Amino acid sequence: MYKVRTTQNQQGATLAVTLVLLLIVSVLGISAVQSSLVEEKMSGNLRDKHIAFEAAESALTVAEGWLDERENYPTPTAAGTNRVWNFGSPGNSEWWHTNSLSWWTNNAINAPTNTLQQAAPRYIIEERAFTQRGENLTIGTGAVRQGKYYYQVTSRGNGGSANTQVHLRTTFVKRYD
Repeated sequence: MYKVRTTQNQQGATLAVTLVLLLIVSVLGISAVQSSLVEEKMSGNLRDKHIAFEAAESALTVAEGWLDERENYPTPTAAGTNRVWNFGSPGNSEWWHTNSLSWWTNNAINAPTNTLQQAAPRYIIEERAFTQRGENLTIGTGAVRQGKYYYQVTSRGNGGSANTQVHLRTTFVKRYD
């Protein structure tokens, strides 16, 4: 066996390069973990928003079904006592967004809920307009006015947390013969 003699002393450059590479890999790993956590929060929030949207959509469906089943005209009131409000009675033009949760709880109608929702979805029906354009087919006087009634249905759905709400609004047209 031959012994090789080196005349140079080691300088420690390998240690310094290794530490720098370790630092770079650590920074990359930490940023990847942080990015993963942010993406996880985003997907959780998106799921929560979808739950709230589906809840609001189901409340709209319930309200439209209720209106569709009516054979007789439901007289709107300023307090919505028979489920139909006068247009503008719930508040200003942004009432659906500015009224508090307690207002919705006390004044809106419940729709069926599921276990994923923090609270039951709710809805408000407002009579928006009545139009009669030559559609009256009755003969004589004293007949019930015929035409199309336009209703504005507004719903509020909650997600899995109290901070997630979705408001949806639709227009429903009904004719009472």
